[in-house]
Amino acid sequence: MAVRRPVMRAPRVKAPRKQAEPVDATLDKLKEAIQQIQNHNVSQLSFEEHYRYAYNLVLHKKGHLLYNAVAELISSHLESETRDKIVPTFPQSVNAIASASAGQAGTSAAASENIAAAAAGQLFLDRVRDVWEDHIACMSKLRDVLKYLDKVWTNPAHNVPSVFDLGLSLFFHHVILFSTAPKPAAATSSSSSRANAPIAPSQRPTADPSSVARHLITTLLNVIRIEREGESVSRSAIDSTVKILSRLTDEGPVPLPVQASSGVGSGTPVVSASAANARARTVMGEGPPGAKESAYRTAFEQAFLRQTEEFYKIESARLLIECDCPSFLKRINRRLEEESTRAQSYLGASTEPLLISLLDNVLIEQHLTSILDHPASGLSTLIHESRIDDLKLMYTLFGRVGKGHSTLQKGIAAWIVQIGKQVNEGVSLAAPPVETDAGADGSSSAAKGKERAAAGAGEDDEVPAGGPARRTATSGAAPGGPINAKTKAALAWVQDVLDLKDKFDTLLDKAFADDKAFEKSINDAFSVFVNENRKSPEFISLFIDENLRKNLKGKSEAEVDEVLNKSVAVFRFLTEKDAFERYYNQHLSKRLLNQKSVSDDAERNMLSKFRIEAGSQFTKAAEGMMKDVKVSDDTVQEYKRYQERSSAKAPFEMVPVICGSNVWPFPSKDKPCTLPKILQDGIRSFETFYNQKHSGRKLTFMPDQGSVEVKTRFKARSHELNVSTYAMVVLALFEGLGEEENLSYRDIANSTNMVAAELKRTLQTLACAKYKVLTKHPRGRDISESDQFSFNFGFTAPLAKIRIQTIAAKVETDAERRETESKVDEARNTQCDPTLDRFRTACVVRIMKDRKQLQHIDLVNEVVRQLSHRFQPSPQMVKKSIERLIEKEYLERDDADRKKLKYVA
Repeated sequence: MAVRRPVMRAPRVKAPRKQAEPVDATLDKLKEAIQQIQNHNVSQLSFEEHYRYAYNLVLHKKGHLLYNAVAELISSHLESETRDKIVPTFPQSVNAIASASAGQAGTSAAASENIAAAAAGQLFLDRVRDVWEDHIACMSKLRDVLKYLDKVWTNPAHNVPSVFDLGLSLFFHHVILFSTAPKPAAATSSSSSRANAPIAPSQRPTADPSSVARHLITTLLNVIRIEREGESVSRSAIDSTVKILSRLTDEGPVPLPVQASSGVGSGTPVVSASAANARARTVMGEGPPGAKESAYRTAFEQAFLRQTEEFYKIESARLLIECDCPSFLKRINRRLEEESTRAQSYLGASTEPLLISLLDNVLIEQHLTSILDHPASGLSTLIHESRIDDLKLMYTLFGRVGKGHSTLQKGIAAWIVQIGKQVNEGVSLAAPPVETDAGADGSSSAAKGKERAAAGAGEDDEVPAGGPARRTATSGAAPGGPINAKTKAALAWVQDVLDLKDKFDTLLDKAFADDKAFEKSINDAFSVFVNENRKSPEFISLFIDENLRKNLKGKSEAEVDEVLNKSVAVFRFLTEKDAFERYYNQHLSKRLLNQKSVSDDAERNMLSKFRIEAGSQFTKAAEGMMKDVKVSDDTVQEYKRYQERSSAKAPFEMVPVICGSNVWPFPSKDKPCTLPKILQDGIRSFETFYNQKHSGRKLTFMPDQGSVEVKTRFKARSHELNVSTYAMVVLALFEGLGEEENLSYRDIANSTNMVAAELKRTLQTLACAKYKVLTKHPRGRDISESDQFSFNFGFTAPLAKIRIQTIAAKVETDAERRETESKVDEARNTQCDPTLDRFRTACVVRIMKDRKQLQHIDLVNEVVRQLSHRFQPSPQMVKKSIERLIEKEYLERDDADRKKLKYVA
């Protein structure tokens, strides 16, 4: 069965029908239809019929007549609507902003005026919106009717916009720029440069008090100002007006009337070049010619920002006087939130960043110093009272401006340094008053106070004297009195620093968002005032010593670790870490020798923290001391077994500590002392044992580093006294003497051969402290060379075992400090300028050996950098070391470049 396929034929192209009716009649019908649309009488109109009318006009090259007619009808209608609906609602005063800026805000009269002005402004804005919405509805219908005109005839590239865009331009020029004042005569000029020149501010429509543009901008600003002052306004009215201005392009009018086109087809309209250029300029506000910015950007936005700046300059200056710092911060923060909400509610997207930037500058950046230095409530008060919420708000607000955080950091650092100076001054001034009234026995109460202080010497006092035996029992009262004033002040200084550090750790976490820049600034400020106190390395070491002796007893592992971490935090501020190392090793040596460490685990934990912080070289000596103590314990056990096997046993039990001279901080010179025969026999016994075990080693007995337990018989009873080795040497001189027999100071000095300072301190301990086992003649606190001493047979005490500690403050004297500083300086010079035995460890040589050649300035900087973890060397010190190394031919200068140094292999 055959299937017939349909045959497709090409459509016939018919020539356009000739216009049956005249052009004028067709154009009149379209004009009438446009008027009906403007009057909202569209129910009887046929859009298809009128579309055909427009089609025929364009097809027969009459598009320019239609376009000009449409423009004329729209212009006439808009001017009529403006004159009848908008002009009658003009607010009475266009100078409301100026009057409001005069400082009348806040009064009841001003509030009433604001309410009335807001109502009048809303009515005016609503009328503008109504005319706009009516116009947009009409233009939408016209666009549909004249769609063919837009499709084939209008051309924006030739400055002939589409019908709808024409409507927008006409609305801008016949509504927004409408003025009730008589229109001036049009100026004629053929110069394109004159046509394209910007309009002077005095000639702009916004400067005309009878123009809609002036009233519109003024009303918007006035209503916003009223809202800022606390009254309720219609945000929808502002929003709709802003959207109108944002949609209108602020440029010259469309060049009308357009001329007929030439050539075949419908063609394009013809406009003059000067008329086209005249449109490419800003006529209402501020903006570059040809930018085609909206009227909102060029006119309203600029005026709005100027008003905002003026408003908040006045308000911020007033608030700084009326409010304290926290209240000021809260007020400006609330203003910032309000303005941000306002920008999002009814302002254009381009305005918010400009507005926020302006507010940050006016409310914050211009008042940074005034806020920080606010009397009685500025930064110092907020920090002192730890007002975290207020400081957090300050940090947040200051972070909005470029130099805000840096200014706040400087303020915090200055406060820390200032308080740190007060802490340092408190240490130097911490001295209790001394009474000078004479007592009943004729001695001054000051002397009695010293005696009470000496009697109260306990574990807080230093015991530098001793012998080969360790202390095994303790006794005595807690320390007190002026003898401990310096020690207490030292500990108080460290505690003040720690309290201040805890305070800022909390502020950093809760107020400053753990900002690393703030953390660095705070740490740098702490480092400044900590290092201004020359005694800080000793004080910090003393604080750690106090905790590792007894203050950590009974604490959990977490609590111990917290205390150690705090100690390391303060240590981290030191620049002279080598000075701290010397003090720490001195205190550690005494803890180890006297068995006063709270635990070996705590000591090792502390060293591990120092190793992480300062390197293994820093803890090398301390670790060596702990190792010596462990080895000594094993040696003592071997010595006890040796004594059990030996026929010639020692006359007493001895527990020595074998200290390596390269790690223990003992003086290089031995202190002379003539020991009793019993001690000499015990020492020889141990030396015999030790020499059998080790060959080539030399043992040196140090009587100033140990203690002895001596059983002493008095009239009432016998007591076991735990005294220093020096004290035992002195007491041995009184063995066998009667009650009436005395020994002079010179006799004791000649018999013991002790250093005068050590002898006087030992006699003071035995005759002037709490336990007076010797009697001084005459009585008094100080020891002189004319004094006589006798054994106190009448001594009584409730305890069978008594510990008598040598009187000495833990804090160094000036002479001792000078000696310590001298040793530290010597060690520093060694690190920069090596001697033969330290050649390989010298910093300068180590660097040059690795680099081979280096510029002089680079070598100095590298040495300073590498040594800064221990101390801060001066460039002069490094330069002198380099010169000495050149003289010794370890280094040489380059022949071509004298500033370059070479390593001599």
